[in-house]
Amino acid sequence: MLLSSLLIVGVLSGFGQKLHKEDLLNLEKNIYKDALKNYDLDAAKNAIYLIIAIEGDQSKFIDSLAYIYFNQKNYVSCLQVSNQILQQKETLDILEIKAVCLENLNDIKEAIAVYEKIYALKKDVLSAYKLAQLQQRLKRSAEAYATLKSAENLKFPDKVFVTFPGPKKGAVQNVPFKAAFYNLMAQTSYDLHNYEMALKYYDEALKIFPDFFVAKQNSQVIKMLKEKLKDKKEKK
Repeated sequence: MLLSSLLIVGVLSGFGQKLHKEDLLNLEKNIYKDALKNYDLDAAKNAIYLIIAIEGDQSKFIDSLAYIYFNQKNYVSCLQVSNQILQQKETLDILEIKAVCLENLNDIKEAIAVYEKIYALKKDVLSAYKLAQLQQRLKRSAEAYATLKSAENLKFPDKVFVTFPGPKKGAVQNVPFKAAFYNLMAQTSYDLHNYEMALKYYDEALKIFPDFFVAKQNSQVIKMLKEKLKDKKEKK
């Protein structure tokens, strides 16, 4: 009889602990939802940490923690959480977050490696453009050109713009993405000393957006450079 009573007490105690744990988990999930409704990211973040403490490292809320750090522009913490997630599973969304974090932390070489993975998975022009930008930034112009060339015939998005300096000091221009893409192809061609190809791509950019100030300026510079090179040859 005593043994039976002890077993019943043990079962009830375990059930009570389980119920308390579930109640606490539901409470924190409700706090998280309410915090997001009120745009209180710090409160949402604190709730997530408690949820993860209850559910363990396999909690799906770890992804949400990465997004919150990302939205807060806390790139160091976001990178740490992203790496933790990617050790368990490799998802495109978290890879993209990690790439942006690395870029903002100025770890360009590692950012390139992650963007290469992203481009291999997505095969889209936006990923190619970002990858090529970073490759050019490290003076890897041949790689940048090859990346852009591989994406040249992919579908270009509508209503996507890239910000460039405008003709007046402090002014900016919102340039259609396709024009920005050809502008980058022109820049990489110039870096590789292929001036004819650079002019060709600047012309393509200007066909799409005739008021593209940066493309106009760079095209004029190349034309002047070609004239100088021509004069030198003639003098010889």
